[in-house]
Amino acid sequence: MVSPPRAPSVELATELSAGAATQHGAAGDITTYNPHLGNRLGIADAPAVTGAAIDRREIHVDFADGQHRAFAGQWLRHCCWCPDCGNPADGIRFTTVASFPSDIAPAHAEVCNGDLVLTWPDGHRSTYGSDWLMANAYDEAARRRRAAWQPTTWRAELTEHFPTVSWTDACDGGAGQLEAYRALCDYGIVRIDHLGTESEQTEQLANLVGPIHETTVYGRIYDVRAEPVAKLGAKTGMAQAPHIDDAFYYSPPGIDIFHCLVNTDVGGMSTYVDGFAIAESLRTDEPDAFEALTTLAVTHVRRHPGEINLRNRSPVIRLDEFGRLSGIRYFDRALGPLDVAPSDIDRIYDAIRAFSDRMTSPEFTATVRVEPGQGMLIDNHRVMHGRTAFDPASGRHIRLCHVPRDEFHGRLRELSLRLDPKNHDLYLPQGS
Repeated sequence: MVSPPRAPSVELATELSAGAATQHGAAGDITTYNPHLGNRLGIADAPAVTGAAIDRREIHVDFADGQHRAFAGQWLRHCCWCPDCGNPADGIRFTTVASFPSDIAPAHAEVCNGDLVLTWPDGHRSTYGSDWLMANAYDEAARRRRAAWQPTTWRAELTEHFPTVSWTDACDGGAGQLEAYRALCDYGIVRIDHLGTESEQTEQLANLVGPIHETTVYGRIYDVRAEPVAKLGAKTGMAQAPHIDDAFYYSPPGIDIFHCLVNTDVGGMSTYVDGFAIAESLRTDEPDAFEALTTLAVTHVRRHPGEINLRNRSPVIRLDEFGRLSGIRYFDRALGPLDVAPSDIDRIYDAIRAFSDRMTSPEFTATVRVEPGQGMLIDNHRVMHGRTAFDPASGRHIRLCHVPRDEFHGRLRELSLRLDPKNHDLYLPQGS
């Protein structure tokens, strides 16, 4: 029998840490971009720590609001973000999981000015603010709180109460911007009014949620208007069924940025479908189809000869560790030959039809005319967009670009930490 590797002793861990500090300099000697906050979030009204006791390898902590939390010793040692240990926020860390043994426990625990202060066997002292402890606790109740976010699913009725924020409010750097962010997060789509029809506004709208992501297929900013020789279906006047952009990429664009410069009065209506609403409908009404779409991979392809050949295999519906919806990946016109076991061919085609029937149903489709000077921010891993046909000679002109989903969620969290800190750390769907 092969013995499992043993965790390093406290003495060896101390030597390893000291060796790293000798070779690279102590973390506290490095000037970082981030101001040192340690284990604090700056939440003013967080209940203070009122008691602390060591129970073998656990530390039991009491808070002023009556709550009680237990933390593993190695979890707290790993999470010390003092100047000597460093902070993962800037990636300057000398204390890692390899720096201490699994059975580490503090030698002493005390409460100082509402903080938890631990002294470790090697003499190192760690201070944890009560707000940081409450936010990062990992007991069942704490994990349930972080998993509390739920999407606001919708169907055709969205047309009557479309989430809308004015450009002036959306770019105010405060409550208006948070409103726009939350609408995009909760509904998967938000309309930005009074943006203007200057082409420069496209990039300004994109910069509201993150940097523009350039691709081979679209370039940096893509002008969607009819052309005599169309490289893509978007460059025609043909109708477009609702779809996710670029489902053939391993990582499809996160947030679609649409900016209307010119529209037509006849045709050219924008159609939007909430993929999460479809998925939940299938979960309830057609569980076999739902199971197939969450477990069997379908193939999306795109090829520009001599330039690029893209291919992705993923389920249409992605779930997270809790079984919650994480993302949708479906582009009917880009579906390639399906590569599943022979016994699953009928099953996957039937499931795709069930999804597509809802996707094209008036019951699930919100249809609006995007006016010149309006922008649309769309979660491309959830909300499918399309349009009705229009006269190619009408001059309809929409500008399109993409921003990574990580950038948007990152900005949302940072703004929430400033304006609504108790809800800044909710788990958000990570996409398809």
